[in-house]
Amino acid sequence: MKMKKLLYILFLPLFLEAQDAPIGSWKDYLSYNSASYICEADDMIFCVANGGLFFVEKESNIINRVSKITGLSDVGVKQIAHSSKLNLSVIIYENCNIDVLENNSIINISDVKRKEIAGTKTINNINIKNTTAYLSSSFGLILVDLINHEIQDTYNIGDENGMYSINGCAFLGDSIIVATSNGVFYANKNSATLSDYNSWQELPGYSNKETYDNIVAVNDSISGDYSHETTSISYNNNALLKTTFNSVDINLDGETITRLTHSKFKNIKYAYVDSEENLWVADSISGLLKFINYEYEESYIPEGPVRNDIYSLEHVENKLYMCHGGHANFGINSLINDGVSIKNSYDEWTNYDRYKLGNARDILEVAVLNGVEYYASWYHGIPEIRNGELVIKHGFANTNGALDTCWYSNNRIRISDLKFDSKGNLWALSSEVNHPIVVKTQNNNWYSYSINRSQVDLFFDDLLVDKNDQKWGVLARGNGLVVFTENNTPEDASDDQYKIINTNIGSGKLPSLQTYSLAEDLDGKIWVGTDQGIAIFYNPENVFSGDNFDSQQVLITEGDYGQYLLNEEKIKCITIDGANRKWIGTEKSGVFLISENGEEEVLHFTKNNSPLFSNNIVDIAINHDNGEVFIGTDKGLVSYRADATEGASFQDKIKIFPSPVESNYRGLIAIDGLTANANVKITDISGGLIFETTANGGRAIWDGKNKNGKRAATGVYLVLSTNTNGSEKVVGKILFIH
Repeated sequence: MKMKKLLYILFLPLFLEAQDAPIGSWKDYLSYNSASYICEADDMIFCVANGGLFFVEKESNIINRVSKITGLSDVGVKQIAHSSKLNLSVIIYENCNIDVLENNSIINISDVKRKEIAGTKTINNINIKNTTAYLSSSFGLILVDLINHEIQDTYNIGDENGMYSINGCAFLGDSIIVATSNGVFYANKNSATLSDYNSWQELPGYSNKETYDNIVAVNDSISGDYSHETTSISYNNNALLKTTFNSVDINLDGETITRLTHSKFKNIKYAYVDSEENLWVADSISGLLKFINYEYEESYIPEGPVRNDIYSLEHVENKLYMCHGGHANFGINSLINDGVSIKNSYDEWTNYDRYKLGNARDILEVAVLNGVEYYASWYHGIPEIRNGELVIKHGFANTNGALDTCWYSNNRIRISDLKFDSKGNLWALSSEVNHPIVVKTQNNNWYSYSINRSQVDLFFDDLLVDKNDQKWGVLARGNGLVVFTENNTPEDASDDQYKIINTNIGSGKLPSLQTYSLAEDLDGKIWVGTDQGIAIFYNPENVFSGDNFDSQQVLITEGDYGQYLLNEEKIKCITIDGANRKWIGTEKSGVFLISENGEEEVLHFTKNNSPLFSNNIVDIAINHDNGEVFIGTDKGLVSYRADATEGASFQDKIKIFPSPVESNYRGLIAIDGLTANANVKITDISGGLIFETTANGGRAIWDGKNKNGKRAATGVYLVLSTNTNGSEKVVGKILFIH
């Protein structure tokens, strides 16, 4: 059992801006539009949505988010229950983890999560009775002692053929009643043999073997949910509620049933009547809905992406693009209609769905230049968006066949990635076609190019255009890489060149043909992620020259032993920060930040030592202006405020934060807007040296301490920066207040 403080200070209104978030801080960007469960806790309404959790302050209507970043132990919230008597709440997660929120602390009970169970292991429902939480699970009724915060017992219900899944429970007199996958059963709650399934009997009147999804006690009777049309049943604040996908039946007095329908009801998952008799409805499409006197009042959906599924991330022109498409190993389409979620600098989100994108599904990547957006659809070509509106969807007909349909379909155009070259030409990779490398020139001419591979087995993933305008493409399904150049003459195919990069000496010497990611660092080196670590091309300009260009691996020495950098990891993504360090996402081991040359591990984040939602990292993008690192996992998006930004071409607008430094602040102080790798000195007002460092890209970091390790005294401190030509000048001032 673990206990940690719940960070209520982070339960802030969602409209607050966080441009000056402290170095080392985390932030989540989850989707909350698909509501599934509701719970009242004092003056708050909690809502589970997309596996996340938020609450509405009933008096102010302010929305607040609760997540792993604010102190929860896990991700994927399934349900929450509150006990006013005990002044605590219980949270269950999809992975069977349990949190108890009590006295501004979180007590984690992970026994069920860690328990090895044959078959399915889920917790379906919570019911708090006195000092015990009864958890209905796939393998029995679990009793949690809420005083001692421990598993008290487990009751199994079934017969000689096996245990039944318990979906809900209720209490009537001295009886515990459970809804199972094989009918409704009861037993005396005071019995000493409840762990023995023979102590449980079929409830009269409920002897059929239907699957009951839940059961509630109402006065002297029970009500069970076994109808396929019913989506939920609940009893709270003297109201019995049954929901279908588009209606809510409310029974307040035991006799009169009011059926409520509304245009907002699209796919109802749960309903709740609060202590003021307001009706709250959780809808998987419309979010959390509030009704007063059965009249629609308001909907609540915190700002965020339309869904948590991520295929790729791109931060460009002050916006974060989160693409939601997908496919099964570059074969069968996922047919995801949600397209892309776009975050601006004020954390406001916009969604382009399939209809906004000209019926293009499975959006995998985006390329943006001067505000014009091009999207790679694994289903339907390249939509072009200007000022938020579809201009054209580029396909076979309007590109003179350059964007060809795949060999077995007359309408499917599979684009995996898009990138601009230095001249503003747009390059694309198209799969299962004879001419897979495609370009749209600045003057809107389209050309395509072939490579000597069968279209039947030609699948692309990532695209990189390097500083030499060479095009690097990942050949999916374990086929290495391809490098292509049109030698700056897109209209003339006679001087085109390409090379297949594989594991052979003289042909790239990759550590594996299973390649996943590409990145070019600030020195022009090409970093390649494989399922056996990282390969680096130190001389990519030699690919077509005949000189040696084979990749190398970084040898890490620890004691008497040496091994190649991350050679046992599947490298899903590599992103370069302003200090030329590498942020590396893996499939199973989280995120690594390594030094410029790859020889030093700077940071390593996992779900166990950080707020990461998962160790399976899908993609990473960086806001180079403020150092925010966006980390996409298979459970959703988080960010980390790092200590590096992109270096300025000249020192103009220097920003220091926080400023002033208040007496209660003990975090890092950031100095932004410096030239790349500038030398920075902090002096007192009389010129005495306090601190000296080198900027990470365009950002210098000071911990607020002098050379003796003591906190700087109250006063004004000067920031001096020396650029690459050796000239030094005062670029800012820092005020300390004690």
